[in-house]
Amino acid sequence: MRYIADALKVFEKEGLQARQAIALEIARLGSDGFDINNPEQEYSLQSLPGQFSGLHLLSIMYAAFRQIDPTMELGMDFEAEYLAAIEQKKG
Repeated sequence: MRYIADALKVFEKEGLQARQAIALEIARLGSDGFDINNPEQEYSLQSLPGQFSGLHLLSIMYAAFRQIDPTMELGMDFEAEYLAAIEQKKG
């Protein structure tokens, strides 16, 4: 949930275009798949500073696409974590 909560903060601060650019960059980078079982931060993005694990990137991408089109089928289920992050943000 932390990854999603952090992503939501970035999206709120940076805006719609940044959110879309981040989501698309992660989708392109992950077109061959991410190793979500490896906690090593081995991925980097041009649109965000830092290093990321595969699970971290999938979490960010889920949050972005969930905001872009809530009906989109993403092939992953971070819905509980997403909803918890939204609730935490409200609180």
